[in-house]
Amino acid sequence: MGSKLRIAVVANANSIHTIRWVKWLRKKKHEVTVFSLNEGEDCVYFGPEPALDRSLIFNLGKNVRKTTNELQTKIDEFKPDLIHGFFLVNHGMYASRIKGYPKVNTAMGSDVLIAPEDSRLLSWIVKRTIKNSDSIFGPPLLIDEIKEWKLETELNENIIGIDTSVFKPKEKDRTIVFARGFKEVYNPLVVAKAFESLDSQLKDFNFILCGDGPLRTEAERILSYCKNVQFTGQISEKELAGIVGKAQLVISPSLSDSIPLTILEAVASGTPVVASNIPANQKWVDAQLPVFLFEKDSSAELAKAILEVVNDQSILENIGKSGPSMIKKKYSWKKESEKVLKKYFDLIESN
Repeated sequence: MGSKLRIAVVANANSIHTIRWVKWLRKKKHEVTVFSLNEGEDCVYFGPEPALDRSLIFNLGKNVRKTTNELQTKIDEFKPDLIHGFFLVNHGMYASRIKGYPKVNTAMGSDVLIAPEDSRLLSWIVKRTIKNSDSIFGPPLLIDEIKEWKLETELNENIIGIDTSVFKPKEKDRTIVFARGFKEVYNPLVVAKAFESLDSQLKDFNFILCGDGPLRTEAERILSYCKNVQFTGQISEKELAGIVGKAQLVISPSLSDSIPLTILEAVASGTPVVASNIPANQKWVDAQLPVFLFEKDSSAELAKAILEVVNDQSILENIGKSGPSMIKKKYSWKKESEKVLKKYFDLIESN
């Protein structure tokens, strides 16, 4: 084996995390193929994903085996040195079932914090995925949770770092940004209601909502009478960095999270954050970052926090001085990614 690897990434081809990781690996001259349950560009499709539903239990095993066999065939054609799955419930589960190759998986958040609580079936799937993997990566919050399950798989603390050459301060304009997307876990309707209530108070601000998802239509309905609102839809990382870098405030209202990259991207860009009061976000307050918390179910609390931050110019000035350098020092993309790449080589050499 030479210094350049053939890596099979089993993940949502449309996820920004997948796109960033594959782009970085290819920049390092490794050969990467993405295998995805989601149709998209630049991937090998092996879906559709069988529903993981107890009501379909009689067909579930057969359907999962069929999908696994299809993925096994496609991966065997690629002949990778290693397989890396992302998200333990779906793509990660299938990655862990493939035979003949070293396998690592990355825990992403709700796969550890929410799915095991939803049903015994999902709990079994997540734990089985971990057991069938050679190594697991994840943010400290998730690794601590997995340790409680007392499984024997090797665990590695790792965050998806921030590319500070992309996310960096820019000249600020009067925008407030929500960039998490429109899935329920990202709490977009609380944001929409808060923005609606602030429309008449912050007439010289623009509210920008990035991403897509099933709740976007309802968010658009709530904000239909507001003038200074923009829905961007799906945008590139470069476009997102431009919006976040110019913003005066970023909103991160998730109901559950492990390590919210939105917060780190904002701080790297010299932009303060108002975030939901959940354990993953409390960490950044404790670390003395410019993160201001609100009760996650209250649009009124969110609106109040937004007003407090945008009316205090010193907050923006202070983060512009300290935030970007701290992210570059502690949470850089290069530092965190090199740790994963080293583990790739270690696992391949030991197999």
